[in-house]
Amino acid sequence: METVTSLHLHEFFIEGNNPETSHVLLNITEPSTPAEKEKGYFFAICEINNATTKYIARMQSVIDEIENNYYEIPNQTEQTAMEIVLEKINQENLSLAQPDISLHCIVGAIRENDIIFSFYGDPQMVLFYKTKDGSYKKIDLVEENKPSEPNEKTQLFSQIIQGKIGPNDFFFAGTPHIAEYFSQDRLEKIITTRPPKQSSEHLQRVLSDIKNDLSFGGIIINLQSGNTPPIMPKTSPVQKGSSDRSLKTLFSTEKNTSSLLSPSFLPKFEEDIIDQPLNKENVTYEMMGQPIEKNIRTKAEITSSHLHVRMTKNKNNDGANLQNIIKTILIILWKIIKYTVRWLILIIVLLGTAITNLGKNLLLLIFVATNYQNRRHNILAEWGKWWRQLGENLARLPLITKILLIFSFLLFLSFSGGIFYLRTKQQKDARTAAYHISIQNITTKADTAESSLVYNNTETALTNILAAEKILKDLPCLTSAEKTDCKNLENRLNNLLIKARKITLAKPQLLIDWSGLAKSAQLSKIFLLRNKIYGFGFASTNIITYDPLIKESNVIVPSISLKKLNAVSVPKENDYAALLYDDKSIAQFRSQDNSWRKIDVDYPNQNATIANISVYNRKLYTLDTKNNQIYKHDSIKTGFALGKEWLKSNSSDLNNSIDFAVDGDIFALKNNGSVAKFTTGAIAPFTITELDPELTSADEIWTYNDLSYIYILDGAGKRIIILDKMGQLKKQIIIPEFSHPVSMVIDELKSVAYVLDSNKVYLVEL
Repeated sequence: METVTSLHLHEFFIEGNNPETSHVLLNITEPSTPAEKEKGYFFAICEINNATTKYIARMQSVIDEIENNYYEIPNQTEQTAMEIVLEKINQENLSLAQPDISLHCIVGAIRENDIIFSFYGDPQMVLFYKTKDGSYKKIDLVEENKPSEPNEKTQLFSQIIQGKIGPNDFFFAGTPHIAEYFSQDRLEKIITTRPPKQSSEHLQRVLSDIKNDLSFGGIIINLQSGNTPPIMPKTSPVQKGSSDRSLKTLFSTEKNTSSLLSPSFLPKFEEDIIDQPLNKENVTYEMMGQPIEKNIRTKAEITSSHLHVRMTKNKNNDGANLQNIIKTILIILWKIIKYTVRWLILIIVLLGTAITNLGKNLLLLIFVATNYQNRRHNILAEWGKWWRQLGENLARLPLITKILLIFSFLLFLSFSGGIFYLRTKQQKDARTAAYHISIQNITTKADTAESSLVYNNTETALTNILAAEKILKDLPCLTSAEKTDCKNLENRLNNLLIKARKITLAKPQLLIDWSGLAKSAQLSKIFLLRNKIYGFGFASTNIITYDPLIKESNVIVPSISLKKLNAVSVPKENDYAALLYDDKSIAQFRSQDNSWRKIDVDYPNQNATIANISVYNRKLYTLDTKNNQIYKHDSIKTGFALGKEWLKSNSSDLNNSIDFAVDGDIFALKNNGSVAKFTTGAIAPFTITELDPELTSADEIWTYNDLSYIYILDGAGKRIIILDKMGQLKKQIIIPEFSHPVSMVIDELKSVAYVLDSNKVYLVEL
C-alpha cells in the first residue's frame, strides 16, 4: 500500500542583543544527490550561553563537520552514519563540554517519517501525537530519553534516539529559554490547533517582541497523510559498549500499543504499561538511509532562512556534467555553423543575382550608348515596356495596398534617416568629446610649462610644450570656433616656446651689399680691423673692405703672391690681421697702409693640415685636424716660432673641427655643432644645456678672455647662440630674414654682431 505524505518543516529564529550572553545556531540542510536524499534532511539547534565568539565559531564548525560526515559516511551493518559521526565527534571535541558554558544542542535528520537525533544538555524536544479519540497528548523526549546513569560531562552526544513520526503528529524542537515564555501545554495548544507554518510565525512574533539579550530558535515538524503504522523506537549510545544497555532500557519501558498510537519514541505511556524483557538478538530495526519496504513518496514544505542545499562533489556527476557541457557546446557550435553556412549561401546567391543583373544592365547600357548591332531601339523599347508594366501593376493595386506601400516606404526612409542621424550624432558627440579632452590636455600642459618657467625649470617646460604641440598638431580643428581655439593655443604655445628656448627675434640692419664687388665670388669670412669691416672668399685672394664712416667699399688686391685664403684672426690689440693661406702658410695684413707680407711659421708635424688659426696674447694657436693637435707658436720678429704641441694627448678627435676660440681655455667647434673644451692641454667637461632645438651644424665660434660669453653662429638655423662659459644657454637670437649666414664678428662692448649672409653684411643687436 502506497501512501503519499507531505513533510512540513518550519523554523523560527530570534537573535538576541548580546551573542556572548546568548547565541543560537540553527542549521537545516537539504540533500541534493539520491544517496543524500536516502539520509533525509539534516537539522541542528544549539543554544550557547556565556561563551566567547571563538567558542561559538568552534561549535559552528563542529555542526558543519557532523553534517558533512553524516552525508559522506555510509551506514554500516551494525551502526548508522549518525552513530559513527557522533562517536568521532565525542572523541575529538572533549573540550567543548565546559562547566562554565551553558550548552544545549540537538542534531538529527528526518527522512520520510523516519527521524534520528541526539542531544546534549536540556533542549526542548516534545512530540504531540494524536490519539484515536482525536485529542492530543505530549511526550517530553528529553526527559524520557535521559540516561538512567549519569554520563561523563566530557561527552557531547551520549545516545542516539531513532523512530518514526506518525501522520498529523507534531515534533517540536527548540532552545531551553523558550520554556520561560511558553509552557508545554501552551505549546501544545498553539502547535496542534493551527498549521505548522502559522505556529512558527506566531512563536517568532511573540518571542521577537521580548527584545532582550536572549536568543531563541526552534523547528516544528509535521507529516500530513493517511494512517501509517507506528514502529517501536530504537535508541543507541554513541559510546562503544553501551549500545546494548541503552536499547534494553528503552524497549523495556516501551508501551505495546502500536495500533493506538503512531509515535515510536514512546518509552513510557500512562495506560496499559507492559514490562517485557527484551533480548538484543530479537530486536530488528530500520536504519536511516537503508531502503524501506513501504514506498512512501514524500513532498516537503520547508520555511527556513537557514536552509541550504548540499553541494556534493561527485566524480561521476562531474564526468556526466562535463559530458553534458561538451555535448551542449557541440550542439551550439553545430547550429552556429549550420545557420552561418545558410546565411552565407543566401548572401552569395543574393550577391550573385545582384552582380549578374548589374552586369547585364551595364552591358545593355553599353549597347544603348554604342548602338551595337542596331540594338538601341529594341533595348529602349524593352525598358519602356518594363516601366509601363510596372506602372500598370502599381495602378491595379488596391488603395489600401498603395497606402501601405507608401507608408512602408516612408517608414523605411524615416528609419534609415533616424539611423543615419543617430550614427552621425554619435560620431559628432564622440569627436566633440575627444576634442574637448585634447584641448584640456593642451591647456594643462601649457599651464604646467608656464609654471615651470617661473621657477626656471626649462627642461620640464620644454617637455610639456612639445607634448602639447604634438597633441595640437593631431587635433582636427573643423568649425570656426575650433579653428579660433586652436589658433589661440598655437599662439600661446609659440610664446611659451620662445620664452623656454630663450629666443629673441632680431631685425637685422643692412650695412653693405658686396654682391657687385664680389662679382660671381661667394664671400666666406669677415673680420673687423680698426673699425673697418673686411671680407674674403675661399676662391679668391682679393679682400673687400667697408668703411662705416664714409660708407664706402673697395677691393684690395694683395701685393704678394697668394694662392687662396682659408682663415683669419685679429689679435686683441687690433693692429693687424693674420690670414691663413695655402692650408698652412700665414700672411700679415695691416690696414694702416694696406700692406701685405708673408711671415714665418713652422709646425712640429710636416704633414700638418691647419683648419683654423687664432692669435691670443700675441701668440699664434693653430688647429691641426689631421694630427688631432693644437699648436702654440711664440711670437718672433719674423713671425711665429716652431709650434709646440699644446694638447697633452692626441686622443681627442679633432678631425671634424672647423673653428676654435681661445680665452685661456680652448673651445673647438665641430661641424655637427658640438663643442670640445680643453684646459691646460687636457680635455675638460663641457655640455651645451637648455638649448632647443639642439645644434646639428654650426659655422663659427667666438670668445676671448675679456668676453663674458661664448657665441656660436648656426647658419642653418639662422641664429646666434649665446652661452655662458659653462655651456648654459643665455639667449638665442633668431633672424628669420637671413638666407644662410656664414661668418660673424662680435663686438660685445657695443652689444652688436656683424654677420655675413649672401655677400651682404648686417648689423644685429645682441
